[in-house]
Amino acid sequence: MVSRVLIRISLRHSRRHLLRTLLLIFGIAMGVAGVVAIDIAKTSVEKSFDLSTTALVSRSTHQILGADLDIPQTTFTMIRTRLGIHASAPVISRHVTIPELEDRVLTLMGVDPFSETHFRTLPLASENRDLSNVMTGSSGVFLAQTLGDTFGLKIGSPLTISMGDRQITVTLAGFLEGRDKRSNLILEGLMVTDISVAQEILDMKENITRIDLILPSRDTAAEIRNHLEKGLFLVETDQQNQAVRSLSRSFENSLTAFSMLALFMGIFLIYNTVSFSVSRRHRLHAILRALGTTRNEVFFTVMAEVMLYAVIGAVSGVVLGILMGTAAVQAVTATVSEMYFTLTVGQTQITGATLAKGLVAGVLTSLIAGLFPALAAAGTRPVSLMHKSVSEYRFQRMIPGLFILGLIILTAAGLLMKAGHDHAGYDFSGLFMIFFGAALLTPLIIRMLVRALLAAGSRVLGIMIKMALRNITRSLRQTSVLMASLMVVTSVYIGIGVMTGSFRQSIVQWVDDHIGGHVHVSSADERNPSLDPALVEKIKSLPEVAAVSAYNIHPVFSRAAGKVHLFSYQSNQSKNRWSWTAAPEPELDALLEKGWIFVSEIFARQHQVEPEQGAAVVLETRQGPVSFQIAGIFRDFFMGGGRVVMSRETMARFWGHDDITAMQLFLENEISVNPVINTIKQMIPPGSLIQLQPGADIKQSILAVFDNTFVITSALQVLTAIVALTGILNAVMALLLERTREIGILRACGTLPGQVRGLLIHECFFYGLLSGIMAIPLGIALSWILIHVINQRTFGWTYDMILSPGILVQALVLSSAAALAAGIFPALAAGRIRISEALHME
Repeated sequence: MVSRVLIRISLRHSRRHLLRTLLLIFGIAMGVAGVVAIDIAKTSVEKSFDLSTTALVSRSTHQILGADLDIPQTTFTMIRTRLGIHASAPVISRHVTIPELEDRVLTLMGVDPFSETHFRTLPLASENRDLSNVMTGSSGVFLAQTLGDTFGLKIGSPLTISMGDRQITVTLAGFLEGRDKRSNLILEGLMVTDISVAQEILDMKENITRIDLILPSRDTAAEIRNHLEKGLFLVETDQQNQAVRSLSRSFENSLTAFSMLALFMGIFLIYNTVSFSVSRRHRLHAILRALGTTRNEVFFTVMAEVMLYAVIGAVSGVVLGILMGTAAVQAVTATVSEMYFTLTVGQTQITGATLAKGLVAGVLTSLIAGLFPALAAAGTRPVSLMHKSVSEYRFQRMIPGLFILGLIILTAAGLLMKAGHDHAGYDFSGLFMIFFGAALLTPLIIRMLVRALLAAGSRVLGIMIKMALRNITRSLRQTSVLMASLMVVTSVYIGIGVMTGSFRQSIVQWVDDHIGGHVHVSSADERNPSLDPALVEKIKSLPEVAAVSAYNIHPVFSRAAGKVHLFSYQSNQSKNRWSWTAAPEPELDALLEKGWIFVSEIFARQHQVEPEQGAAVVLETRQGPVSFQIAGIFRDFFMGGGRVVMSRETMARFWGHDDITAMQLFLENEISVNPVINTIKQMIPPGSLIQLQPGADIKQSILAVFDNTFVITSALQVLTAIVALTGILNAVMALLLERTREIGILRACGTLPGQVRGLLIHECFFYGLLSGIMAIPLGIALSWILIHVINQRTFGWTYDMILSPGILVQALVLSSAAALAAGIFPALAAGRIRISEALHME
């Protein structure tokens, strides 16, 4: 197979070129780190969701919920007394903020301690008493012992429960302590109290959030449904959790897409560094073959060394990925909490599967990358290995065939992605095929670009520039690998940049269309959000107010998405950008008045609405399930389960809401916002929970939330720049090393050291420039795929691709600067080469 002597020779060669060996290992590590970091963030979101919901649903099989998200407590009495179902428990749950815990978000959970034995285990810390004995008659709340230890709390300490602008002070009555680490993490997301205390805190009167049930059969479930009042629904717990879970899964799928991009970059980077590492030993392998080393020995020697560096690089990449992933978890969980589902437990989850995925990705891609150079080194006769021109000649003859193969792969990728429907695996496979196909096109495109530059600038370009350009095409076997890798990395930079820029500009446009008022007036009382009608009319009549958008917003229950928001406008200044309409736009308002509805793209996706004539959806109303015709699907970035817009009459008829909960005031030109806000404050009765905000502040807060979603993409762009610099630095150093004899001939013919340095600098610049030029169409194609294929299938929303010239210029600067920076040190070293050493023959 392979002897120790050959391994020692190979390792001795690596030690003599330690910097390039370290760059090879670093290149592998960077490719692995991106995969591991993003996978840690994705896995941590899944774990945090599970921990945040486990205590809420526990062992229940079914839940009774209401169309308005509340149900009367008398329903629980009916379940217990009339139907005799004792495995039932009333529950109140609401997310609240606790200032004493550094504004930590907890789930305030009101329970009946006598009913909880079937569902949840809530053990008291350092107490051997039953929770029901302690909680009954207590007006306090219970927290996890770990939270008490962290923040120095004691029994009897006052705590503030914050709900918007409403704050209530309660007393800490005791601590809860689980049996293991997992149960303690679950308890850290809860603030538990008696159900009557929770009703008082939340001003819920005789209402509760839901009823948990453990039902033995479908017949029992059917009997319960027959006894429920209109507007109440029995749902399976697992099915409802999956509906809510699917919202954050969209974001996790987008993380998977970015993980795949990081892996794709890593594959090309690893191939680039490994292939140059092998090719720079061209002469060494030739000598070994001439001395009697067999082809198999050369092959396995190369692969053994690649395996060694792959393992070192993969392990280093896993360690680096853990550090990067741990830093990214906080940003990712904050994004999920703000946009999808509030995570009360934040948990960094590093699984064995994640680490194994990183190790396998690094080792396997390195072995694949080393396979072809190793086969080429082992399969060529010694005399051919001595003369590199033979290998170059063979490669030049293969270029047309590679171009045709690349076109075939690109066509197959397009067909695969078109037929992929909602399966992400098709998209990711198609994306990899696009990168690979584009790389195969690179040699012929480089040749064409160089010829075009030489033809266009034959009278303008200097001799050094012409030599630099000809040198690129003269050694395409090596330069095309280098430039294809840089092209792929730069295209990822362009694709992510265009996607991010397009998304943010669409968000800005959406905010301007829907939240364009100068002053926003809304209720800060989430339990009773209605504004006083008299106050509404007074505000409308202000002389400074030119126009008003007055509407109500009410969350309701949806079987498909959990919570959705209903909107109905009394007066509407907002603008919708439609993805689909059942009729021409001028006729949509008439359909709205007939009882049709408008739905957002996210809502349509969650409810599997097909955009076609006569599309309909069933909504849970106070009168039971009702089918509504859909007049249009509009572009929208309102998260959660999406939103539905309907007429005032429809809202009042089916949900009983005919109020105003919010207003957007559009002021006359050049009128300052603050004086108007002060005027409105004087109209508000003392003690009213009314919130006044400048429109600019609301826009900024909304954009800040969405900017959090760009944390991973920004990090990936930084990783792209590092990958580009690392990959080309190694490749350029190896490439220029092989040209030592050529440089010696130039010096012997009278070329000055400064001219040699200038020639190499020009070559490196054109490496970067031509790679950047080739990356532009590939990057634009990648951004189109990210926006119109992966993003649309993942999130369900659409937005226009906005191609900014700035990102293209940045990409050209990135690739050119990376190549120039990589060439500076080798160019300086080349200028100091001694002619006698360069021309020395062994």
